[in-house]
Amino acid sequence: MRKLVGFLACVIGSVAFSAVAQPETEQEVRPKVALVLAGGGAKGAAHIGVLKALEELRVPVDIITGTSMGSYVGGLYATGMSADEIESFIDTVDWNSGYRDRVDRSQRKVQDKEYEDRYQLTTDLGLSWGEIHGKRGIVQGQGMLKLLRETAGNLPPFESFDELAIPYRSVATDIIELEPVVIDHGYLVDAMMASMSVPGALPPYELEGRLLVDGGVTNNMPVDIARDLGADIVIAVDISTEYKDKEDFTTLFTVADQLSNYLVRNTTNQQAELLTEKDLYLRPEVGGMETTEFAKMPEAFNKGYQVTMESKELLKRYSLSSAQYQKYVDHKEEVRRKLRYGDEITVQNVVINNNTHYADELLEQRLNLESGNKYSLSEVEQSVQDLYALDRFELIKYRYDVVDGQDTLIVDVNEKSWGPNYVNFRFFLEDDFSTDSQYSLGVSSNFTDLNDYGAELRTNFEIGTDKLFEAELYTPFFSSQKAFTTFGITFNSEKRNVPDSGFEDTTLDATKNYFPLTYNEWVAEWALGYQDTLWRRFKVGARYVDGEGELSTLPSYLDLDFKRLGVFANYRIDTLDNYSLPRKGLYLNLDYLISHDESVGGTIDTERVQEEDTAYEFGAKLIAAHTFSRHTLVANIDLGFVNNKNSSVPIDPKEIGGFLNLSGIPRNSLIGQNKVFGSLVYRYRWFDNDFGLFTSPFYVGASLEHGGVWSDPDLGIDDAPLYTAGSVFAGVDSPIGPIMFGYGRTEQNFDSVYLIIGTTFK
Repeated sequence: MRKLVGFLACVIGSVAFSAVAQPETEQEVRPKVALVLAGGGAKGAAHIGVLKALEELRVPVDIITGTSMGSYVGGLYATGMSADEIESFIDTVDWNSGYRDRVDRSQRKVQDKEYEDRYQLTTDLGLSWGEIHGKRGIVQGQGMLKLLRETAGNLPPFESFDELAIPYRSVATDIIELEPVVIDHGYLVDAMMASMSVPGALPPYELEGRLLVDGGVTNNMPVDIARDLGADIVIAVDISTEYKDKEDFTTLFTVADQLSNYLVRNTTNQQAELLTEKDLYLRPEVGGMETTEFAKMPEAFNKGYQVTMESKELLKRYSLSSAQYQKYVDHKEEVRRKLRYGDEITVQNVVINNNTHYADELLEQRLNLESGNKYSLSEVEQSVQDLYALDRFELIKYRYDVVDGQDTLIVDVNEKSWGPNYVNFRFFLEDDFSTDSQYSLGVSSNFTDLNDYGAELRTNFEIGTDKLFEAELYTPFFSSQKAFTTFGITFNSEKRNVPDSGFEDTTLDATKNYFPLTYNEWVAEWALGYQDTLWRRFKVGARYVDGEGELSTLPSYLDLDFKRLGVFANYRIDTLDNYSLPRKGLYLNLDYLISHDESVGGTIDTERVQEEDTAYEFGAKLIAAHTFSRHTLVANIDLGFVNNKNSSVPIDPKEIGGFLNLSGIPRNSLIGQNKVFGSLVYRYRWFDNDFGLFTSPFYVGASLEHGGVWSDPDLGIDDAPLYTAGSVFAGVDSPIGPIMFGYGRTEQNFDSVYLIIGTTFK
């Protein structure tokens, strides 16, 4: 009897316990909800809106898979971020920067700035014997990696992405095998980057020996991956681009877009067929939005939120109670707190994987990362940027890992695969519709693989109104590249205007009648320099000039030969963001030359006269730019003075005239030994013309100018012929350089209309 009573008590107790535990059991066996996020560029902001709505409806996400932009948003959410945190990136992140690799001009070496200001068509094509090599992508991914690291954090590798707050998978495409690749471990940033590498725009991303591109090519909406992870319920978000109509086919890019959309839509539709009646298929109304229209991301966010809320009655089936949902959130937060971000890691060792021809010491000094320190994300990014600013590297990646029991910061430095020699181009045209047009076509080559300290040989060749051939060898003494030497040989042939009344006439009337005088010069120059920062340089050296001058139309009428041997010093500060159309920064160039000059010359009617003299020349040029909102002010001062006894033959005359250089008279129509010029230019940025990969802002503006030139050594500035001018203009900063249309007027009713294409640089 006692045994029977005990048995009954056990049975009753078991039933009672079962009744109490039933709700918890039901909670444990609730269906697993997977969120599947498709690719679509800027349209991916709709995914954030979906997440926001799901949180408000208390619908948990147990699994998350994504492709391209979907892999990015999904990866952030998988770390434990809330929808609000991810939404904040819409307004705070410069999304276009992901498709711009080039470091701002203000942070480049002075030497590189001077070169690129002239050869502004920076194709950066690789040059080898008989071959020209191009990049594998319009950009190389440096900007995109920086964006991903800044938003996702520098997390160490995961053995499995199941270790995240939400199990996560990213999908990319093996461009060699043409098959989808599911990324389930490693670095989160790598998983995002591989899935987001749009073919053509970004090169294939190498990961574990495979070349990976955007997963949208093979699986744009990975429903099947979510199923494999055990999803019972799938919420799939499709942000595919709508097909274009007949009237939209206006360019070859439209055709390419249509074909790309077809591939992506085809894989999306295949995955949509795997959905069941229990699943939810969301299509926010963003199909008409382009993938690079990042300015419309807030609109896409709202569309994602709205389409999810329209299905809230269906989603109630998967909604948790407030208490249950709080437990779900608490679990995510607990996992998130255990994640180790790069900012929190004390670096015990720094390893640089040098895949370049440069010395290890050069990379170490540029990076300036030492063991034993904690580095903020911004500090590491700045170090990487300081090295990348040399513009000799394809990609610089860094990551945190544990190596031999030590927290290690690993930096991978990869040289440009299409180098090490490069070619760039120059194009310039100016026409005032009254005198001869000025134009220039040029090509430049840069040979960089000379030694491991960064020695380079540059050759420049130009034809047009003026002609130029130049070769310069740049050789740093040490891996720091601060101390260096240069040796250059230049031949140039320049046309200058000489008034028919002679060199002494520098009045505006002299621009009416003049002879074109051609200067042909050979110049040899050697210099020692020191550059303590990327924006400041000092040089001293020696220069030898051997030249001749003759009238272009009557070469036998005037015969001029001259030689110059001198020493010089140059000091330059350059922080401008753009030389031709600066918005911010400072440019200061100071020159001083002492030379012994010899000249022999005469006309057909006079005897040849030989002269010798010692010349002391000083030159200064200042450009200061400041921008507030859409308004930019640029101040310009250009000074040049010569102190010598003989001024009858200007060996290196100063020039004035042309757009923004005493507007209203022809370009360089007045020459003299001395020059004083100042201007104030105002520009208003009317349109941004942001195309994602580049911008072409449209400007309108005006200028006020004052200055002149003279050769008489007895004249001071107070007595010199100085004139006032002004201009109005409109133009665009295009990929081939500025394109400007302007009208200038100088006192005494001299005026000109200008059309300028490209960079006027001397």
